[in-house]
Amino acid sequence: MNILILDVGTSSMRGILFREDGTTLHTVQKEYRVIAMDDGWVEQNPLDFLESMTEIVKESAQFAAQTKEAIDAVALTSQRSSVIPVDREGNHLGNAQMWQDKRTVPLAHAMEEYHQEIFELCGSRVNPVFSGIKMKWLRQNQPELYEKAYKLIVIPDYLVYHMTGEFSTDYTYGSRSLLMNLKSCQWDDRLLELFEVDREKLCELKAPGSILGRTTKEFAELTGLPEGTPVISAGGDQQCGMLGQGVVKQGQVSLTLGTGGFLLTTCEEIPENLDWDVICNASSDAGAYILEANMLTCTSAMEWFKRNFYREETDFYGKLSDILTEVPAGSHGCRALPYFQGRSTPDWNSDATAQFSGLTLNTSREDMLKALLESICMEIGNNLGSFGKYIPLEKILISGGLSKNDVFNKMQADIYGKPVVRMENPESTAIGALMVATVTMGCYANVEEAFNRIRRGAPSREYLPDPETHRFYEGLQEEMNRLYRVNVKQ
Repeated sequence: MNILILDVGTSSMRGILFREDGTTLHTVQKEYRVIAMDDGWVEQNPLDFLESMTEIVKESAQFAAQTKEAIDAVALTSQRSSVIPVDREGNHLGNAQMWQDKRTVPLAHAMEEYHQEIFELCGSRVNPVFSGIKMKWLRQNQPELYEKAYKLIVIPDYLVYHMTGEFSTDYTYGSRSLLMNLKSCQWDDRLLELFEVDREKLCELKAPGSILGRTTKEFAELTGLPEGTPVISAGGDQQCGMLGQGVVKQGQVSLTLGTGGFLLTTCEEIPENLDWDVICNASSDAGAYILEANMLTCTSAMEWFKRNFYREETDFYGKLSDILTEVPAGSHGCRALPYFQGRSTPDWNSDATAQFSGLTLNTSREDMLKALLESICMEIGNNLGSFGKYIPLEKILISGGLSKNDVFNKMQADIYGKPVVRMENPESTAIGALMVATVTMGCYANVEEAFNRIRRGAPSREYLPDPETHRFYEGLQEEMNRLYRVNVKQ
């Protein structure tokens, strides 16, 4: 069985045609660009997504025809919280308000008195990223557009409609809206009231892994994909990425080190002692949940440092191992706080800023660089500590740009006090979507079996913590948190 995975990212969309065992048959990628506006507004023309998807499916279908391969199903995974207003025929009525758009920050602040109530219903406190608050902003600031819209949908809903003619979404996207009751997995009356969203403007909710519809005759004629091909919602990109890294049972954590840092772990049910130092969402593994935490700057902080302190260096990242090896743990007393864009979990402080302290005339830029990387890892350690309140943690599965450095990975293990494992495969999100889709299509009994079959023999490397170094970093992490409380927390 062959399954076409559509992976919708922030800067590009990829289509990967897989065999059920994970063999890659064909890959297509289409790039696009967001529209960055004044005051932190970020939009995108929805046709970027529709045209990219259409071209990807068309080229994949042509490949299948030429090689006499089948495409037995299409599965979709996507960025999760961007909102598109559409009419009854799925035509967009305005640009997508993207997940990173900041126009809703004042509105989120104005709703802080409802944090506890909202968290207890949906697993997240109010934040400007999720789709529900974007819908509230639209109703308050563009009421004519809100009234004209037949549906307010996220990007995967938009693409599914144009493939199938059905307005449907899955629980993973619903749980990123602030509008879905996490226990019932249905739109919640009280949340709809608080965010001023009419129920009829939302899609029908279905479990991840559901077949949301089948390709229409019109889409078949447009792309060459057979009419009636099942279209599966594999769930949000972070949820799928977690599965693709191997977090298929409790005790493991997925850590993606990209522009920011994303941490996810799985749990079989909503923890009874759940607090708002984490986000609880629906998993792509139907019936399970994820705990999610994040920090806003990882490689973006590194790029800032490179731009300001290593401007003339042509091999900045190539020298990173030597710098981390030569500078001892603790960076000769130099300390950093990594809050270049505020702090998200565990306490959601958008006013937090980055700092360096402990500087002397002997402090070098190498000391500052290692202090910055130590602070990034220690902040990740704070979030791992939050996870540990709910789920016993055994090991950390890492991916992303910074994870390519062995010395940095060993430092991570020393700071977290847990084994760190890096798998040699950049396609974790697409692999996770494939795992979900193969279970749906009856190839495997569950996602754990799918992972074991699809990732069988994939190379990996494990980094073990040094107990003495970990104890040193525990003290350093306490010091960093004390600096944050005294100098930054408002």
